[in-house]
Amino acid sequence: MNSSNWPSISVIIPVHNSQRTLKQCLDAVMASRYPDYELVVVDDASTDESPNIAAAYACQLVRLSRNEGAACAKNRGAAHATGDVLFFTDSDVVIPPDALSIVAEDLADPEVAGVVGLLSAELPYDDFASQFKNLWMHFTYARLPRYVGLFYTSAASLRRSIFAAQGGFDEGYRGASVTEDMDFGQRLLTAGHRIRFDGRLAVQHLKHYTFGELLRTDFERARALMKILLRTRLARRPGEAKRKHFASVPWFFTASVPLAGLLALGLLLMLVWPGWGAALALASLAAILVLNGSFLAFLGRQRGARFFLQSALFLPLNLFVSGLGIAAGVVDIARGRRY
Repeated sequence: MNSSNWPSISVIIPVHNSQRTLKQCLDAVMASRYPDYELVVVDDASTDESPNIAAAYACQLVRLSRNEGAACAKNRGAAHATGDVLFFTDSDVVIPPDALSIVAEDLADPEVAGVVGLLSAELPYDDFASQFKNLWMHFTYARLPRYVGLFYTSAASLRRSIFAAQGGFDEGYRGASVTEDMDFGQRLLTAGHRIRFDGRLAVQHLKHYTFGELLRTDFERARALMKILLRTRLARRPGEAKRKHFASVPWFFTASVPLAGLLALGLLLMLVWPGWGAALALASLAAILVLNGSFLAFLGRQRGARFFLQSALFLPLNLFVSGLGIAAGVVDIARGRRY
């Protein structure tokens, strides 16, 4: 690309109590080799040293007086941005030095509205929960097609004019949610915008999960996806085009969720009818392992036989919790809880 054609890029980072990872995040942005970018940090009413850390960098620091949530913080950052392109990342993400150049290269195609990347398979934490979650995200994203209907802001960019036309993120989503990302990606897809997935844009996520946090995250993600699906279907007016639904979750994982429920049922039935219960449980487990064989094989190649076995034992529980999340989403919508 001719240097005169580089679009200006605004890097927008929402921050809330991120002092543990923020310096690494900002150092990585400042190491960018891109010739024309600005850094916009939005402090979402942090109570730790995050704003002081950000103030030490050449950035535009936007401070919110109260904690509004990630959706609002990203919108405020976009409002203060001056670049032709908005690049969103998180305060616990480390981008590579060529990240912005990759985005600019893809956006040289005028048909491309935005670019999203994926999480690197590498992680500085060795515990099972962090590794499993990170590898799951990497695996599911690496399988995505060239153009997608998602906008996960670990690494996501969009032309500023399109962001404004779409009205930004839905601020009905509060807290440190990823649901606003899912919602926004589906809105872009429905509007006909082409979001390019580029596997070269691999960022490192400095997220350290406990076992409980991992299960809670997957519960909430499944709950959110179901609520988006039901809310948009129920809100559609007669004659209005159906909103397009897109998720990064592979079909075999979705198909395995009811199997995890049957596995749990089989274990319960063993208390009354041991033979029938064991048969149901074993058949369900076998089906789960076969359906998810490509994912488990990937984990084995990445982290070895022990991690493979741990994952094979953990996966049914993870699927069952995701099923509970789906059920919770249905209950929420039935009770009028749209967000």
